[in-house]
Amino acid sequence: MNRLKEPSTWAGFAALFQLAKLIVPTQYHIVVDGATAMAGALAGVIAEKGPVAK
Repeated sequence: MNRLKEPSTWAGFAALFQLAKLIVPTQYHIVVDGATAMAGALAGVIAEKGPVAK
């Protein structure tokens, strides 16, 4: 579950959603594009967590 807090996970979901357009019927492409946009937005908003500086 900690992976869902990483921006790269959401960027990966966005890429997978676009691949899903190859198998879903055309009428659902707008839904897939919406999911892609939301995952991409989350990837941009979630802060990257690096090592704690001392």
